[in-house]
Amino acid sequence: MSAPTSGLADVFDLESTGPDRWQGSNDGVRLPQLFGGQLVAQSILAAGHTVTDGKAISSVHTHFLRPGSTEHATEFSVDRLRDGKRLSTRGVDVHQDGRLVCRSTVSASSIDEGITHSRAVPTALPPTECVTLQELAEADGGLGEVWEEFSAIEIRVSPIDSQSPTTHSAAPPRNIWMRSAQRLSDDPLIHVAALAYASDLMLMATALTPHGYDIGQEHSLDTDWTGVSLDHTMWFQRPVRADEWLLFEHSTPTAHTGRAVVNAAVFDRSGLQICQITQEALLIARTE
Repeated sequence: MSAPTSGLADVFDLESTGPDRWQGSNDGVRLPQLFGGQLVAQSILAAGHTVTDGKAISSVHTHFLRPGSTEHATEFSVDRLRDGKRLSTRGVDVHQDGRLVCRSTVSASSIDEGITHSRAVPTALPPTECVTLQELAEADGGLGEVWEEFSAIEIRVSPIDSQSPTTHSAAPPRNIWMRSAQRLSDDPLIHVAALAYASDLMLMATALTPHGYDIGQEHSLDTDWTGVSLDHTMWFQRPVRADEWLLFEHSTPTAHTGRAVVNAAVFDRSGLQICQITQEALLIARTE
């Protein structure tokens, strides 16, 4: 049995159990299953521990196959699929009690000169002028116990710009600021993992914005809907400090038969896009 822990430092401290094998602590959040952001972050860390030639994590593709339990040890095994001059690829399997919980492909690339461009940063209020997620949720009865333990990440929400173009989204995009609540070490791998942890927050709420719900209505969302992440993909374009404010522009271009696609573009305070995220989630209305 693995006791749930709190704080990113504990969650990110993987214990080596053998060659290319690690065991991770579970987050102490009150979810009925393991938080997907934890699994993605720890998979990145496990893969990153096997990349020793100066390459930086450049992408992760995770398929969530079964719900994980906070009560059981989480074991990570890494398969070194490729090591080239510019690119390395790792397969990461996560098991609990011998059952495969999720599978990830993690890539790392050398930092070389090449083409570079970035789209314009969305218009949003600075984080100091935005309400916290807790403040926004007060009108909906508060966040509820599921969200009370997500204290590792600070979240602030910019007001919706109803005039924003929606050519790439079925509802106006939502702009959300996030950062680690605690100062992190200078290890770039830790910051990529922290960004991955935060990236799984607020996506399902975004998927329901075309259907009468919004960010901050987590209590109603938990009451009216059940949802699971099916897969989660991230591309890391630039270095990141996850303990500084990052702007997430969330949008949902399409959904059908309960399966919704949610995108997030992530920008640093200088206005450069540092990451692109896509997730598919299954959302089912709870019956009375």
